[in-house]
Amino acid sequence: MSASAQADSPLSTVTVADWPAAETYLAEHTSPSAYRLGALTAQMGADSHDLLLDPETRTVWWAWDGDPLDQDGWTVEHLTPAAAIDMLDTYADLIEDRREDPSLYTRPDEAEDDMTAMDEYTAVLRLTLPQDPAEAARAIRAERRRLARLDARWSWTYAALVRDLTGTERGGKARAARQLGRSEMQIGRTLREDDQRRTAWSQAAAQN
Repeated sequence: MSASAQADSPLSTVTVADWPAAETYLAEHTSPSAYRLGALTAQMGADSHDLLLDPETRTVWWAWDGDPLDQDGWTVEHLTPAAAIDMLDTYADLIEDRREDPSLYTRPDEAEDDMTAMDEYTAVLRLTLPQDPAEAARAIRAERRRLARLDARWSWTYAALVRDLTGTERGGKARAARQLGRSEMQIGRTLREDDQRRTAWSQAAAQN
């Protein structure tokens, strides 16, 4: 097993008879400062899940009812931060879907619930960073720079796709718009932004 796979695997897994037994097990194996991630637990289904963060050990505990999976009892997993994030990313994606499309909300207070859940998600995500605040901040900046570079590469790739579809013949923007399901205005904006990006790059290099 690779080091990455080991980091994403549970530290331990046990199965107990029922929820009271799971509660007892968690109380016996977590530190006094461990606390429940209530908003994330609600996202997962509080009737069949429980999620705790233990700041002393910098780990996460996840208890879940095996009954829907035809498994007796409750399973309690002790997770590394990486394993917990891997499991929670699905719920973070659903929250981001609602943030990007507020029409998905059915109650006004759901947004507050989602923000609380994201606060809890970031508390887990921070456990994947160095404990020293300055080192954690450097790691965050490095990750954001990496993602910005990746986004720039995909923006460059999308612009190339649009430019190829537009071509040089008359009506190219309309053809590209139909093929991509965009408006001609959006196609034109993509091409202008690509031209501006290339010009800024050339000008920056010429100044040195």
